[in-house]
Amino acid sequence: MISRKALVVACLLITAVAAFAADANSTTQPNPAAQAFSRLKSLAGSWQAESSMGKIQSTYEVVSGGSVVLERITGPHETPMITAYYLNGDKLQLTHYCELGNQPHMIAKNIDLDRGEIAFEFAGAGNLANPNAEHMHSATLRLVDNDHFTADWTLFDNAKPKLTMNMQYVRVK
Repeated sequence: MISRKALVVACLLITAVAAFAADANSTTQPNPAAQAFSRLKSLAGSWQAESSMGKIQSTYEVVSGGSVVLERITGPHETPMITAYYLNGDKLQLTHYCELGNQPHMIAKNIDLDRGEIAFEFAGAGNLANPNAEHMHSATLRLVDNDHFTADWTLFDNAKPKLTMNMQYVRVK
C-alpha cells in the first residue's frame, strides 16, 4: 500500500513535470505577430507602386531601437502620410497618420505567414469626428518576396466600405 507521503510526492512530481512541459512547449511556439513584424522589418528601403490613384512611392525604415517600422507614403495626395507598425505585447498593430486628419489604429487579426499575409482591422482612431466619419478601416499586406508586396487599404464612410485602394509594390534598387 502506498503511503500518503509517497502519493503527495508523486502528485507534486507529476505537476512539476507537466508545468515544465507546458513552459517548454510555449517557448518553442513562436509568436506569429513577432514573426510578421520581423517580415515587415525586411521592407526597409524604397518602394514604388501603381495604384488606381496613380504612382505611389513609399519608404520603410526601422526606427526606435527596432521597435517600430515607419512607412512614409508619397504620391498623388497633397502631403505624405505616415504609418507606424509595432508590437504591443503579443499583438501586431499599426497607427496610420492620414491626410484626412485622423489617426486610425488597427490590430492584425489574421496573420498567415505561409502566404505572407497580414490583415489589420480597425480598433479605434484619434481625431475621428464621429464613428461614421471617413477613415481607413482595414489594411491587408501580402509580402510576396523580397522585392514585391501588395497592400489593400479600405476607406470607410458612413460605417460602410467606400473605396479599396490596391497597390502593387516593387522594391527600388
